[in-house]
Amino acid sequence: MKNSFIFTLLMLAFPCLAAYTGNHSSKVSWVKVYNNSTIYFGLDSMPIDHKCSDDFFALSHALTEKQRDRYYSMLLAAKTSGATVSVGYDKIEADCIANRPVVHALSF
Repeated sequence: MKNSFIFTLLMLAFPCLAAYTGNHSSKVSWVKVYNNSTIYFGLDSMPIDHKCSDDFFALSHALTEKQRDRYYSMLLAAKTSGATVSVGYDKIEADCIANRPVVHALSF
């Protein structure tokens, strides 16, 4: 009991290790909405310097509906126009959803 209490306190004391530590730029090759809330997308060239599977990105489930809609709009605009996007992700820790890197920032 005492050990689990100490472990819980230690876990609460340390912030989440996931961070925005890398950028990758490329054109959007596809966008998929899954279960009306999960959005995945692929780039023509994907980064390989992270600890997740490197075939596509995932948007965090923690995003609000408004934030998710903004990301989705940006992805569709970039795909339609052929613009290059810059994706921010964590290349140090395994910050993944379904073993895909989580997006921390998106711009084009």
